[in-house]
Amino acid sequence: MPANPETQALTQVVAAADYTERIATIAERIAEARDQATVHALLTEGVHALGAEHAVFVSFIRDNADLSACRFMLVCEPDWCQRYLEAGCFAHDPWLAYAAHHSEPIPASSLPVLDAEGQRVIALAMQNGFASAALVPAHSGAGHSRISLLCLGSTQPGFFDREGFGRFRLGARLLAAELHDWWLARIRRELIVKARITQADLELLRHEHLGHSSKRIAAELNVSKSSINSRFQRMNMKLGVPNRRLAARLAVECGLLIG
Repeated sequence: MPANPETQALTQVVAAADYTERIATIAERIAEARDQATVHALLTEGVHALGAEHAVFVSFIRDNADLSACRFMLVCEPDWCQRYLEAGCFAHDPWLAYAAHHSEPIPASSLPVLDAEGQRVIALAMQNGFASAALVPAHSGAGHSRISLLCLGSTQPGFFDREGFGRFRLGARLLAAELHDWWLARIRRELIVKARITQADLELLRHEHLGHSSKRIAAELNVSKSSINSRFQRMNMKLGVPNRRLAARLAVECGLLIG
């Protein structure tokens, strides 16, 4: 059995002969998981294999403060998350802001936070098991606005600031990427089932994403312009969006279309 990460330095954890293999195996099992409970158990296993004690995985839409669009998985005290949400920390979280615009894993201590709201968010995290934290963003690539952040924590101050972070970040990035892909696939399945999206709907969304007008789409599909507009209106209602532009954006965010 590996030693408790609380008693080890990061250099000791990443120096283990099976370190990379353990992380890769956990990531592979996440990709094959069928339900959230299994993924959560694997996340917990992966967090400890990386040498961390706690973690929060959050998937969100860039530049969107609507919490209904966020997905959380916790390997920490849930009370902290509750206080975080009640205090409106999501809108002022500098760690999420970093993830929205960067892809490089970093020790959280290397991110300068000067505003009072951001400092309050970090102070709350430090009080709840994240005395030291590592930020590991995951993106789907150009055209996708859904972002994920795996935030790993230790009660040891400076744990992620020491030697060994280079090898650590390789494993952390692999874990974060698999979690992000799994969530994206789940959201895609949920949307298809809930909204009953068909291949014909996806074809319309693809045209909209490419900027094609109703007239051009109608010509390509050999139907009337009014028919295309009616189909878009019905699809907008199914997806719960006000217009076809947002319908196409939602399809990209959920991985139904490639941006």
